[in-house]
Amino acid sequence: MFLRFRHASIRFRLLLASTTVQVVLLSLLLANSVRLMNNAASASLDTTISQNSSMLHAMATTYGEQQRYGELQDILGELLLGASEGLVYVRIISPDRTPLVSAGRPDIETLPEPTVIRTGFFEGVLGNEIVHVRHPLLLPRNEVGLLQFGVSVSGLAAARRAITEQGLAIALSEIVLTFLLLSTIGYLLTRNLGQLLAGSKAIADGHLEHRVPSRGHDELSVISRHFNIMAATLQRRVAELQDTATRLKISEERHSLALRGANDGLWDWDIPAGTAYYSDRFCEILDLPPGGLIASPEAFLDYIHPEELPEYRERMIEHLKGESAQFMMEHRVRLPDGNYRWVLTRGVARHNGTPQISRMAGSISDIDIRKRAEEQLIHDALHDGLTGLPNRALFIEHVNHALAQRRRDSDDMVAVVAINLERFSLVNDSYGHAVGDELLRRVAAHIKAAMREGDVAARVGGDQFAVLLNDLSNSADALRICETLVALPSFSAPTADRILHPRCRIGIALSDAGDEDAQALLRDADNALHKARQSETSPIEFFHASMHTHAVRALQLESDLRWALAHGGLAVHYQPIVALSDHRTASFEALVRWPHPTHGLLSPSEFIPLAETLDLIHDLGMEVLRIACADMRNWKNRPESLRARVSVNLSARQLARPTLATELLAVIDRNGLPHELIRFEVTESLLARPDGPATRSLQELRSAGIEILIDDFGTGFSTLSYLHTMPCDSVKLDGSFVRSITEDRRLQAIVRRSIELAHDLGMTVVAECIEDEHQLEVLRELGCDYGQGFHFARPQDRDLTLQWLEQESAKAKNR
Repeated sequence: MFLRFRHASIRFRLLLASTTVQVVLLSLLLANSVRLMNNAASASLDTTISQNSSMLHAMATTYGEQQRYGELQDILGELLLGASEGLVYVRIISPDRTPLVSAGRPDIETLPEPTVIRTGFFEGVLGNEIVHVRHPLLLPRNEVGLLQFGVSVSGLAAARRAITEQGLAIALSEIVLTFLLLSTIGYLLTRNLGQLLAGSKAIADGHLEHRVPSRGHDELSVISRHFNIMAATLQRRVAELQDTATRLKISEERHSLALRGANDGLWDWDIPAGTAYYSDRFCEILDLPPGGLIASPEAFLDYIHPEELPEYRERMIEHLKGESAQFMMEHRVRLPDGNYRWVLTRGVARHNGTPQISRMAGSISDIDIRKRAEEQLIHDALHDGLTGLPNRALFIEHVNHALAQRRRDSDDMVAVVAINLERFSLVNDSYGHAVGDELLRRVAAHIKAAMREGDVAARVGGDQFAVLLNDLSNSADALRICETLVALPSFSAPTADRILHPRCRIGIALSDAGDEDAQALLRDADNALHKARQSETSPIEFFHASMHTHAVRALQLESDLRWALAHGGLAVHYQPIVALSDHRTASFEALVRWPHPTHGLLSPSEFIPLAETLDLIHDLGMEVLRIACADMRNWKNRPESLRARVSVNLSARQLARPTLATELLAVIDRNGLPHELIRFEVTESLLARPDGPATRSLQELRSAGIEILIDDFGTGFSTLSYLHTMPCDSVKLDGSFVRSITEDRRLQAIVRRSIELAHDLGMTVVAECIEDEHQLEVLRELGCDYGQGFHFARPQDRDLTLQWLEQESAKAKNR
């Protein structure tokens, strides 16, 4: 309580003190007034009792001598009837306790004991109390009786209570008025002081913008103005400090965030003291607990890889000498488990403007993941991800290194072996890529197991491997190793239901010439591999110079063929198809030729397979049709009766196109030719599937009025089983039947029955490759309708064909 009073305001203290004084003074005054009032009441009571006692003694004596107590009782009864104040009852008692007079308060049956009146009697009187007074009374015959009467003090008590309450109300009113007066005076006196107190508290709470109102010119107002000046100055200085602290905090946060983002450890070398500081992150990078590294610059040197420690020392000395602007080095550090981790150590020395270096500080970064990733990237860039073997780039480096070593100090040969898996795409398509990948891994393992020490195997393509054979005495050594390589083991794939027996082809290129390089050697091995893939007898082939010449010629032909197709460099020759009955030309077969500017006129066997390989066969076929239609449009001097038809060959890839019929009809219609003048030849093997796209395209062409010929009839599989479903009008017997037909009677029987079958099905028959008169006679006897071959004419260009038609027209006129 005392502490709280000490912290109370001045106004409160003043009010409390003044109120306390007022309460004490008024209490003393009120107490004295009550005492005086009690004394007055006591005196008034004594007077009333004395008067009543005298009066009653006189009346009792008077009436008692005459024994008229009854009258006295009546008089007193009337007098005391309904009395509530003053005398309220009277009792006269004989010596034998017999009531002589009983007036007033009939409810009192037994005389109460007389009241003892002492000091402070009225303080205990609450309201309508009665004071009982008893005196001895001399009766006639000198008998002593009792006179007892009661006096009510309610009036005195009420008057006393009213006076006390009024005094108390006056005292309280005075206290309240005094309190209000003093409060007003205290407020007026301490108003500025309270505002100063509130202002100081606001400043203490950090509200530096708070200002104290300043009114008047008294001392407190002057203090308020000075307080405001002080607050403004303090606010300005604190704002400056806060701005500085904010910038410092931002800088520290930026630095801390940069360190956390960089995830670097810090080190600080006090050179004069020979001590070093290593941060917790520094120790963490070394897999040490915080503070686990001794505060010495030599302590870190013990963790550097021994192979890199000399270079570390050398670079550090160079930087301390001022020969480098910054110390920086990537190196390895030893971890407690014995492994090594790649780190980047950086630092800068401080000279303090003197030659002496006082301090050097820097950071250490964990770059182990980056270095491992770089090593893995280098490995992945030079190795096959599936088999783990070197790829083409690394293999070329190995071959170049082997060739360089051979040129320096070795007489032994070096060989490059190209290995290709046969039908690998079929395995992928049949069993999925997982089985194909497993096959490649098995083949790689087989190749590595068959290699000698110093040999190098690589995967250089999807299904192609290469092997570098070093230190070969002769080609027989390479052949023996390749015979082991070609014997691939069989394996059972997890998802396949049978054992796979992979096969491969191998091409070998030996380094005989000293000026060879790796690319040339691998190219030669690929050429030999290409030869091996075409061979039906041996899966292993050695490279010869002619293979390279052939490969170069094939590449040149490829480029020239694309140019010829784009610029009209192809030509069409026409071979007559003659009716065997009268030797009259019935039609022509359009045969493509290529007048090459360097190699002369090339036959189809030299560039048709190339066009199929390059997926240009459709473009070539459409070019042949375009040229044939243009030639036929320009042949205008033929009789209508002898207008010859032209047969154009369609390839398998063309017939696989769903829009082929539309494309062909568009070319014919664009040249304005009747549909019946064009015929198309297809090989019978393309019609083996009646529901295939080839059959649908041919049916569309026949519906447009174009005849279809089956070329190479008799060479397909199960010819008779689907002959009746073929959408065709004529069949052409393959030249293999015609060449031996004059000598083989069994073959003649087969041809006869085939011709009869074709006639029964409503088809005409054309025999190809007729080269002499004997063959012509046999075929005529067998019932063949038409013939084609060198016996009649070789394929001719457009101009010679036009001359042929003119001659045929002249013959027709002479008939």
